[in-house]
Amino acid sequence: MEPLKDLTNGLQILEPFLIRYGFTFDKYENGKGSGGQFTIATYKMGNKKFIIGYRYSIGELCYQFDNFIVGHTFYLDHLGFADKKQFPDFQSDDKLLAFRHILHDLEFLVEDFFVGSCDQLIYAAKLQDKIIKEHNEKSQQEYNNQFDKMDIEKARQKFKEKNYKKSLEIYMTIERKNLFSDFDKKTIEYCKRHI
Repeated sequence: MEPLKDLTNGLQILEPFLIRYGFTFDKYENGKGSGGQFTIATYKMGNKKFIIGYRYSIGELCYQFDNFIVGHTFYLDHLGFADKKQFPDFQSDDKLLAFRHILHDLEFLVEDFFVGSCDQLIYAAKLQDKIIKEHNEKSQQEYNNQFDKMDIEKARQKFKEKNYKKSLEIYMTIERKNLFSDFDKKTIEYCKRHI
């Protein structure tokens, strides 16, 4: 599989900048997912990597120092350039426009990433990981809550049917007791008294 033509054309815009700061092309990784073929290009300089992924447009764009990785938008926002960055931009028929916008944004990263010790990258990567972890935990909790909420509804239904024993059994299987309303708490007490 050859790297995508639009990506190789776009990289010609970025390469002079990357080369100026000692980055050299490392490799292409090609793959195929549900959305079609994609290519990831990596440039390296020592323990720093510039990584860009492309399918129909630029998808992944991140910076790596040792094991610390941060996305383009998060990095620039963290550095205080949220209102000055040009990428990501609106979709355009000009496939190379996004690469020109990235080139513009790379200037904001010279001090920390390209010539610096990546202190801000490390901090931003840790912060980004923490936010992603918290988001994933919250999503998992909401997902788990849905099952308990369904079981609470089943317990309520059994109570309406006057099957107090089954209602109480279901209530006792609920892991997240904080989901119980005052009604549920009263129902549980009522069931205990009437079985």
